Amino acid sequence: MENNLINKRELVQSLIRDIRQDLDGYGQLKAMLKYQRELMQRRDNDALIIHNERQTALCDKLSLRAKQRSENLATLGFNNNNSGMKRLITALPDHLRPQIKTSWDNLQLLVKDSQAANETNGKLLVLQQETINRILNNDVQHTEIDYGANR
Repeated sequence: MENNLINKRELVQSLIRDIRQDLDGYGQLKAMLKYQRELMQRRDNDALIIHNERQTALCDKLSLRAKQRSENLATLGFNNNNSGMKRLITALPDHLRPQIKTSWDNLQLLVKDSQAANETNGKLLVLQQETINRILNNDVQHTEIDYGANR
């Protein structure tokens, strides 16, 4: 019984630690997405390739922690989603609850901000691809027009 309590305490501590690490990680990701957009706007493909590798590595770490958090929540008997985390927070001791709730709420905001920034970058990429395709297709169309040369 006591061993089970220690395991649960360790899982909760791991969840809290992961939230704090994710706050830092998503703060970094938000800055990286902004920089990615700048590189895309400058069309600096060489720097973009290097940057995207770093950004992907960070996203992989964030994804791994989210997966671990879901597993820990399930092990503790909570739903492995936002509502489960909120239920866990309400079950925490009074002295921990406000700080962890604030951290979780801030993390949720950072995740949403990062998703929005990523969508913006995706739209920019689509626009750039459409522009390139239009230019290439116009060049093809212009080469097909003979302007009456064969007459």
